[in-house]
Amino acid sequence: MAPTLYILTGVPGAGKSTHARRLVEETGATHVAMDDAVVAAGLSLVDYEARFALQPSVEARIPQLLAEGTSVVAEFGSWTRGERDHLRSLADGTGARTELHFVDAPLEVCRERILARGGLGAEGLAGPILDSSIDLYERPTEAEGAAYDAFVVLQN
Repeated sequence: MAPTLYILTGVPGAGKSTHARRLVEETGATHVAMDDAVVAAGLSLVDYEARFALQPSVEARIPQLLAEGTSVVAEFGSWTRGERDHLRSLADGTGARTELHFVDAPLEVCRERILARGGLGAEGLAGPILDSSIDLYERPTEAEGAAYDAFVVLQN
């Protein structure tokens, strides 16, 4: 059976990490998460310059794993269609299926989850950062989802 690249998208606190853990349990996929790499490097989740500098090395694991026949749950936030298209392109030439999973939740629920999770920068992320950037998130459409082998919308 061909491996699958599961691309998760949603704003912070929507439930992407929880959904990722479920997918990993159900499918045996490898979880490749930008937040995990940022924290492992000792960086703040809201240090975007450092985050963007680190991202290419984290993404580089994805085509390698898919080519080896390992499914991947890619958790990068992926706020724009362009970012999601880029992640989907990492499956090109690997024979992998692609699925887009849109994890959605009300903004106040997201804020509560961010604060409960805690961590370096959590208060800023749950407050001014989320408030000032929420309009930048491009919600996936059915038309975008049609570019994938499956499009899943989860309401949390």
